[in-house]
Amino acid sequence: MLAPFLTHALSRDEYGALSVLLSAISLIAGITQLGLGNAFFRAYGYDYESRRERLRVLSTLVALLLVISIAATLAMSLGAALLASLLFQSALLTAPVQAAALVVLLQNLSVPGLAWLRAENRPALYATLSITNLLVGLLATLLFVGPLHLGMTGALLGTASGYAVVVFGMLPVILWEAGLDFDREMAHNMLSFGVPLVASFISVWVLQLSDRYLLSRFGSLAETASYSIAYTLGNVLGVLVISPFNLAWPTTMFSVARRRDAPQLFKLIFRWFSVVLLLAAFGLSLAGKFLLEILFPASYHGASPVISLVAMSMVFYGIYNVFNVGISIKRKTWYAVVLTAEAAIFNVVLNVVLIPLMGALGAAFATLLAYAFLSLLAYLVNNQMYPVPFEIGFFLSALVLGIVFYVGAAFLAQNLDPVGAAIFYGLTWLAYAIILLMLARLPVRQLARLRHALSGRREKRSI
Repeated sequence: MLAPFLTHALSRDEYGALSVLLSAISLIAGITQLGLGNAFFRAYGYDYESRRERLRVLSTLVALLLVISIAATLAMSLGAALLASLLFQSALLTAPVQAAALVVLLQNLSVPGLAWLRAENRPALYATLSITNLLVGLLATLLFVGPLHLGMTGALLGTASGYAVVVFGMLPVILWEAGLDFDREMAHNMLSFGVPLVASFISVWVLQLSDRYLLSRFGSLAETASYSIAYTLGNVLGVLVISPFNLAWPTTMFSVARRRDAPQLFKLIFRWFSVVLLLAAFGLSLAGKFLLEILFPASYHGASPVISLVAMSMVFYGIYNVFNVGISIKRKTWYAVVLTAEAAIFNVVLNVVLIPLMGALGAAFATLLAYAFLSLLAYLVNNQMYPVPFEIGFFLSALVLGIVFYVGAAFLAQNLDPVGAAIFYGLTWLAYAIILLMLARLPVRQLARLRHALSGRREKRSI
């Protein structure tokens, strides 16, 4: 939402540095939280039952995060000049690094309040607080970067302001209800569950966000800025399609797995989810290219090819989640950590090789190849545990067809005016959708069987 404003208010180098800092914040916050957010849900909802014990779990969580986060913030603040030199080869960005330390502190301290609301099943209050966080962050960023001209530091202070609302709104309530009591046994319980999750988090971070830092080192901050914007536009598929699917998928997967014809149903789900992913990736890539040209400065337009490559990467990430049925059903989820780590290492190697040769486009290709590699590993491993006749041939044919349509549309529309290009892109997407649906041509009998399976799941849930 703020990206168009920030790209006009900041220079490309400043926005590139901001992207690197936001990636660093994500990494440092994820590590210093030690998986305690997930561990809290298990301890609060499963390990302890009485109200008194649960409040003690909450107070222990606050105490742990206070100590860890304050220590991390002090270390970042005192070593800001050194950290700026490591990230940007310049100590001139010490102030933004110190602002980033404040963001880490407030983000970590917002975890207990939001987690408590979710554990207590208070969706209205949780949603209100989350929306307030976003609105305050938005308005504060507009103020700090606009009239106050604080640049990168202002953008980070705006983010910190949003988290501050959550912290100062919930922390006093938690201290009033639960106090600040530390229980060593409960702390050990949560840490033993949460700390192993950090390794998985680091692998995911390397796979998804490390390219910003590598591009800034082997390329330039200006390239990093353009790449970050294009990546965000290409990643819309993950937000609009994959995230909602992942929320519903575990329940659906285990319900389908109990049926005798489960492999065939998983095959049908894969076929039609592939169709949705490919159509969404095609349409959102075209829309992202259009939005890049009308909302962002001309200096960012050269990164438009990155949008489609990132969208295609998200397609592979989407089918990776479907391929993982064997790992989930056979309760061998540690395989997912290993696969993600292997893909993350592969991604780093590709970035180191491709960025010096191709710049931002090299980083995008590295992302695409890493996600394709991840989905391939998942397919091979899960097929050994729980064979499913996934229609790989259909998926690859539809993917190649989409690439041909997209490249052809981009070539033919380059001399059209914006309105004509938008109409042409829309007609191209419609033609691709018709052909793809004809290729899928699911028999009515199989479609009815799939609907029956899913409706059966809903009936059981209602009971």
